[in-house]
Amino acid sequence: DALHRRSMYTFIKRTVPPPMMTTFDATNREVCIARREITSTPLQALVILNDPQFVEAARVLAEKALAGEQDLDSRLERVFRTLTSREPDPKEREILRAAYQEQRDYFSEHPKEADGYVQEGEAPVPEDLDKVELAALTAVAQLGMNYEEFQVKQ
Repeated sequence: DALHRRSMYTFIKRTVPPPMMTTFDATNREVCIARREITSTPLQALVILNDPQFVEAARVLAEKALAGEQDLDSRLERVFRTLTSREPDPKEREILRAAYQEQRDYFSEHPKEADGYVQEGEAPVPEDLDKVELAALTAVAQLGMNYEEFQVKQ
């Protein structure tokens, strides 16, 4: 129950900000900043793809889509809509389907990697979900997390 609180706790030193906050251009807290600059760097994408906190968040989103939707298109649309607050256009739907199929094919050939991938983080993985499907949809969710609409609030 304490795992899913709405707050994030981290240790902050006065002289050194947390590395992830620096990657996402957090201010240095020495002066007041009224408006932050919008940036997007390759390091941000690497954090989203590799940081356990983001991998687990993508997995939990994929779990909700698998449990709440019956067909693949609805699942992909739910993931995309949750991350970007809009419906995917036809080109994006095609990209999401292709990415899902590519990941599903890979994880079907490497089930141990799928199992290890979905075990990332502290939240328990529901036993009733297919690990290959969950891993493929998690990878698609991480793809969606790299959309500008997910990273930048305007």
